[in-house]
Amino acid sequence: MSAARRKATPGARGGVWAGAVLVLVASACYADSDSTAATSPASPGADASVRGMITYRERIALSPDAVVTVQLRNTSYADADAALIAEQIISNPGQVPIDFDLRYVSDEIDQRSTYSIWAIITEGDGRMAFANDTAYDVITRGNPRRVDMTLVMVEPPPELTPEGWSPTDPERVEAPVHVTGAEMLWDDRTSTHSNGHLQVIFVTSHEDGCYRIGNNDVTRDGNRFDVTVTAFVPTPLPWAQDCSQLDLELDSIVRLGEIANGETIHVTVNDEHEYSFTSP
Repeated sequence: MSAARRKATPGARGGVWAGAVLVLVASACYADSDSTAATSPASPGADASVRGMITYRERIALSPDAVVTVQLRNTSYADADAALIAEQIISNPGQVPIDFDLRYVSDEIDQRSTYSIWAIITEGDGRMAFANDTAYDVITRGNPRRVDMTLVMVEPPPELTPEGWSPTDPERVEAPVHVTGAEMLWDDRTSTHSNGHLQVIFVTSHEDGCYRIGNNDVTRDGNRFDVTVTAFVPTPLPWAQDCSQLDLELDSIVRLGEIANGETIHVTVNDEHEYSFTSP
């Protein structure tokens, strides 16, 4: 069962998220990166736990000095600090996915409150490398006690950072889709014309995060059409998610407009694929 997730945005509990991350950073700075212990001890009297798995999409390996800090916090109130309920610190966690088992005292849980799991990965050079930007609600209000968390990159390794790159650079860029075919769909036929809709078939990676719907555009010059179909994909950086395996077929419908009955049209898609169709 997956946990209820809330995108951490300004307002609502967004301020709580920012405060929680600051507290996580402070606590992670005190973690002993030279420790060979796999995890910190549970709180005295702990009799329950939240389990889960931590991962991220970027192709970046963790160093042996990396430290994972996982915290359970009361995130019920936007105008108050998110009170710490329990914490687990995992030194030298290896590579993702990373399992965690955060123990807590069940008597400290108020069933009327909202509780969330937060996690950051701090590298040996002090960088906050990854953190969650989504609140993973647990335990109360019908939420589960297992969460699979996907963290986002906060700061990449300096040796991988291209010259001129900034954390404010967009996470995604618009790019043409990989077209594999096209078909015409006709409707609203009259005695003189039909409405034409081009079904563009393309492939992308099935991996979560590799594809987001882009834009469609069409220009017409007589019976010739230039169609552009795009997607928003990860920015091509050294640590970008690998989206090269194109194993998911999708389609997009582009309206071409009225076509005279019996007219043959010529369509170019993304400046490289050419098709001809005749209106019925």
